[in-house]
Amino acid sequence: MYRAEMLKLRTTRATWVVAAVAVAGMLVVQAFTILLPTILRGAEALGGGTGVGLQASPESFEELAPDLGALTDAAQPAFQRGMLDLLGNGLNGSGSVGVATVCMLLLGVLAVTTDFRTGGIVPTALVQPARLRILAAKAGATATVALGVGVVLALVGALGLTVAIVTTPGATLALGPGEVLGVWARGLAVLVLLTWFGLGIGTLVRGQVAGVVTVAALALAEPIVRGAVTLLSGGESAAAEWLPLGLGALASTGQSGAALLGGAAPLGTLAALAGLVAWVLLLLGSGAATLQRRDLV
Repeated sequence: MYRAEMLKLRTTRATWVVAAVAVAGMLVVQAFTILLPTILRGAEALGGGTGVGLQASPESFEELAPDLGALTDAAQPAFQRGMLDLLGNGLNGSGSVGVATVCMLLLGVLAVTTDFRTGGIVPTALVQPARLRILAAKAGATATVALGVGVVLALVGALGLTVAIVTTPGATLALGPGEVLGVWARGLAVLVLLTWFGLGIGTLVRGQVAGVVTVAALALAEPIVRGAVTLLSGGESAAAEWLPLGLGALASTGQSGAALLGGAAPLGTLAALAGLVAWVLLLLGSGAATLQRRDLV
């Protein structure tokens, strides 16, 4: 069954498109992050050093300048972890949802909903009546694709970080080999978990359009919810940090959007990874139960 599911993914154009978009999104984020210091210096120059180019008062610019400098300094460990982040969230995990995150969710959704849309699930079930084995095979195949995409994203991240360090005077690699490998290993694990999260969504909703809309709604709504909770609680509540996509970003680099400018992350990487696993078990478990009970057509 695993080979059959891998064959489906290899011969489906959507899989290649999703992988290509994930890599292209990573390239765009890397390029923007590398060019951001130049953009900020140009904006400051246009304002004559007063911050007019940034449409801010001189006092506001003076307050923001140290934070912006730290945010874009290639010598800082936080910047380097952000460049190596396989999710490609940009700006050291600014709280936004990266392109790679959306692509992995869509990969899981499409892996199962395509079978329902084309009717391929029926002959698959005739060959393998055990429906949980079908789902397990899809999980294994999508995990393999996610790992392959993750390796390419790691290479892009390493190249981007190298360019950033080389083009920044006095900058050196501030991360040890163990920390670099840790960011990549956690990033690969998060990519696989996000794919399985999407697989759970697809198994539950079955409809391809409905699955894609659900992913889009999640990607748009979660940052808004996190921001609203942070605003309404005055930054005191970490409840929104337990939402799935935020957990993925935090587990990948250990950096949270809520702690972007130097604060401590509200959760540790292991706690965030465990929280994401719990979300995946909930969605995929619910999808498996639904797949067992409902008719295939």
